[in-house]
Amino acid sequence: MSEKFDYYCSLLNLGYTEAADLLLNKYGASQDDYYREKSYLRFFNGEIKNITKGKATRTKEGLYCHHIFENQYAMLTDSDALLAQQVPFSAQKKENLVYCDLIEHLILHALIAKETGRHFGYAGYIVHLDPMVGDWYINKNIPEREWEKNCYNKAYLTSNEAEDLLNRVDMFVGD
Repeated sequence: MSEKFDYYCSLLNLGYTEAADLLLNKYGASQDDYYREKSYLRFFNGEIKNITKGKATRTKEGLYCHHIFENQYAMLTDSDALLAQQVPFSAQKKENLVYCDLIEHLILHALIAKETGRHFGYAGYIVHLDPMVGDWYINKNIPEREWEKNCYNKAYLTSNEAEDLLNRVDMFVGD
């Protein structure tokens, strides 16, 4: 197995906060909030239907933006979920965002799921991230959109490595 595979496995030995801090040091802090504060507040007041996003994306570098408070709230990019949970704007602030590649993102969600008894993090892990890793790396369905290709290449694992890693993460989460 590769050094990258070993690195990913080592993340499973960390706590969620420790892993998020490691990634913050690895990729640096966000330069912008996930959403614009005025827009967020106007949305919550029922004045507008959609929230304006900030410039927090780094998919050109193959990185996803992960909300650190996903261990306290579900679906922090879904407007209906934001309203239902009355998520404060602080969860969208740049200091509460961390960058990660696809596999690191999967592991962050696994760590959250483990630490919260699957109350948080698990849905993103099982519905979105786990199937994507399987589809891209095991089934070899290479994405076509440019930003997804960047993410695919950044976190690239061989089919065997991806399968082994997913099995380890599934056992870790308790599937």
